[in-house]
Amino acid sequence: MKGTIVTVPQKHFIGLSFSGTFPMLVEFMPKLWETFLQRQEEIPHVIQPNIRYGISDENHAHHMYTEYLVVEVERFELIPVGMVGFTVPERTYARFAHTGPMDQVQATYHNLFSWLSENGHQPNEQYVRMERYDERYVPTVHAATRAENAYEIFIPL
Repeated sequence: MKGTIVTVPQKHFIGLSFSGTFPMLVEFMPKLWETFLQRQEEIPHVIQPNIRYGISDENHAHHMYTEYLVVEVERFELIPVGMVGFTVPERTYARFAHTGPMDQVQATYHNLFSWLSENGHQPNEQYVRMERYDERYVPTVHAATRAENAYEIFIPL
């Protein structure tokens, strides 16, 4: 596995969020994806409706996670009821790709963290991690077992 170091410009996002422990996320994230996909059309000023992001904000000290399912927007004019809007500032990330069935994601993460270490990069746990989903894989729409599933992972440096 090879990563690429990229600078991601500032982005504005609107979408849904969920906070909880890791076991709670495993249970509730599919429901959050279903709800988000049903409500996405409520979000105004979407830049690319077929590009969705999973943003992860991890509190390692308390073993809590906040996950956001969002789309990028041009501006915050209206945030639909029950949704959140926020801005992620420009940041440098290591970008990786996961390709294949979703039961292989853990191996992808293991390999990408090995690549980071071997190449002298240290993840910055103060900033959010991003996953970028396009038409190649949409959770709850495509079967998790498909070999064609693919999405990008961005680890903050």
